[in-house]
Amino acid sequence: MHHLFRFLRTTVRRYREHPALEMWNVGSEPELTSSMAEMRLYAGDAGKMGDMLCYCANCRRSFRRWLKEKYQTVGELNVSWNRNYRTFADTEVPRTRNTFNDMIDWRMFFVHTLGENVRRRFEIARKEDRGKHPLLCHHVFIQGFPVTSTASDPWNVGKYGDLHGFTQMDDPMMADVLRSCAKGKPVISAEMLMLFGYTLDLPKPIAINDIKRFVFTGVAANLKGFIFWQYRPELLGREAPAWGLTFLDGTPTPWLASFADVNRVLQRNASFLLNAEPRQAEIAMLYNPENQIFAWEATGDEKTATDSLLGTHKALYARNYAIDFIHPQEIDGNILSRYRVVYIPFPYLLSAKLATALQEWVHKGGVLIGESYFAGWNREQGRHHTIVPGYGFHEVFKVRQRTVAPVEKQGVLELEVTRDLPFIRTGIKVFGSLVQEAFLPDGADVLAKFSTGEPAITLATWGAGKAIAMGTYLGLPYYRGGYASNADLICSLVDLATKIERPYVRGATKIRIDVLRTPKNDKMVIVRNLEEVGVVDEIVLPDPVQGELVEEFTQERVPLHQSVSGATFSVKLEPSEVKVYRV
Repeated sequence: MHHLFRFLRTTVRRYREHPALEMWNVGSEPELTSSMAEMRLYAGDAGKMGDMLCYCANCRRSFRRWLKEKYQTVGELNVSWNRNYRTFADTEVPRTRNTFNDMIDWRMFFVHTLGENVRRRFEIARKEDRGKHPLLCHHVFIQGFPVTSTASDPWNVGKYGDLHGFTQMDDPMMADVLRSCAKGKPVISAEMLMLFGYTLDLPKPIAINDIKRFVFTGVAANLKGFIFWQYRPELLGREAPAWGLTFLDGTPTPWLASFADVNRVLQRNASFLLNAEPRQAEIAMLYNPENQIFAWEATGDEKTATDSLLGTHKALYARNYAIDFIHPQEIDGNILSRYRVVYIPFPYLLSAKLATALQEWVHKGGVLIGESYFAGWNREQGRHHTIVPGYGFHEVFKVRQRTVAPVEKQGVLELEVTRDLPFIRTGIKVFGSLVQEAFLPDGADVLAKFSTGEPAITLATWGAGKAIAMGTYLGLPYYRGGYASNADLICSLVDLATKIERPYVRGATKIRIDVLRTPKNDKMVIVRNLEEVGVVDEIVLPDPVQGELVEEFTQERVPLHQSVSGATFSVKLEPSEVKVYRV
């Protein structure tokens, strides 16, 4: 580390006065494996955990010091780990995933270590730069950089930097995670990966709608800038000859011309975009790094938790909900009061502190939605709760776990909706995964049942709020299997519990609608066809917007009509087309 910090210090001193310097990327994709992808594969396959970093003598010593700071007394450590150590020097570094809490601590130690490294980088750069340039923290994405193997927790490094960027791929959840952890600091796409590939594993050519999708999905999530990786194709190593906006010899490609067209629209609207913001999210999803590690320990694949998040987000996004992410370290603040709904996919591991905060929030009027085995693991005592949902949540959800059965070999099980809901009707089948957890209701209403007739999804009132419990996992099979009825049910549960104002379509087409506005109430409307076929529909904007819309690429003029629901307009979109309107 001494040499790394000396290099950073020398570099900043040398170039801080350079006229071409715009900002410092001080934390460029901070993660444990240094982009050696093979070293992080064990997070998706526990059979490869022999690749886990790092068991050197220095890490073992530092881990024991970290444990002492975390637990204060060896007695507290023994309670959490269910051991009988006499001193912290006796603690064994875990080498299996069989006892949960010790391995969670082992991996979270590296999260802490990485965060301290990033903190030190920013301290040095800020001191040497003398405030002349902003400092960027460039995050990796949770899908490809699991916390179990890379120690990447966006909130851990999100504390540092004047602005935040991320490695952008084709998934809107990534932008929502970045914006949420940045906490009001400017956010950009620091590395657009649209033409990534390897030798003889090359990307498909891209067209203007691909570019518009990347850029304006980001704009809608409040990104303020975009850097494409990279202008010329790579010539070195296994990434050659992919990635470029030009051909290998540097001559322009058709997609370079398309990028220029998109950039002209961005620059024409630069003043607006730098001052505009999307609507405030009223739904929060929980990202919990300890629960991510628990999912890896329990199933051998951290993607069990990650894909549950992705599937739930995908369903809500397609119904035009705005979504934030929250993190356990934020619960000290008043963050829950910002939201009407907290949705927790794969909620096996919480904590007593988080449980208390959620329960108080629900009692005051919040809506809590959780999947199977809600708070089933007692993090403080390192054991399973004897009553599930745990931490007293059985009183909030007004159900208890009765029987649990595995799913069949095909990986999914059927549930049947038992009453008409906003986007799904009685008798429609939806599909769960991993477990069939039947409930014993104690004052909760049943919304869906298993094929055995046992309660599968319930709704309860708790104080001024509501709580919805699920006896299986819905987001995971939706993300992996595309079961459309799962998405309908996920959104129905939100809409049943509370009405959130948002843009929507009159018909059944899948169109994402985002509205940006400035403090002066200037507006931009971004519509994206989420289907691979052409669609025609009517869009409803809840605001009383008057006048007409002008499409920024074609100058098409679209009249706005007023109704009791708000302003409406008709739209025709080609497959996957994106249109951008100014009012």
